[in-house]
Amino acid sequence: MGRVVKACRGALFVCALAGVAPAAAGAQGCAGLGASVDDARKLLLRAANEPAFEAAKKEALRAKNALDDAAVSSMDCQCKGAYSEFDTAALRARRARDADSPNAYIDSLEAAIRAFNSAIGELKSCAAQRAR
Repeated sequence: MGRVVKACRGALFVCALAGVAPAAAGAQGCAGLGASVDDARKLLLRAANEPAFEAAKKEALRAKNALDDAAVSSMDCQCKGAYSEFDTAALRARRARDADSPNAYIDSLEAAIRAFNSAIGELKSCAAQRAR
């Protein structure tokens, strides 16, 4: 019987990508940015909403891989701040995957979500700078 995990008091900015990805995607090397960020968002939500501890940890691993992809896309798009934040989010998602208790899982996943949200802010900054 798996333990029930109730994750995440932190909120994902699910609407935040609306204006970011299209503006950033116009830059050279940014073609996959919107899709990779959206995948990471969806997988973080799954990891946060999965009630069974072991299944949640598997979702955290999937989120970590998607966050790694978003980090690479951000670097390809020359948005170093977003790269750093997505990289941090991936590290925290990996820690969630490796957690030995539901509380450690929740703490790590919430840290991943906070870093993801910071990465979205960095993407907005990059898009605003490109628009100038």
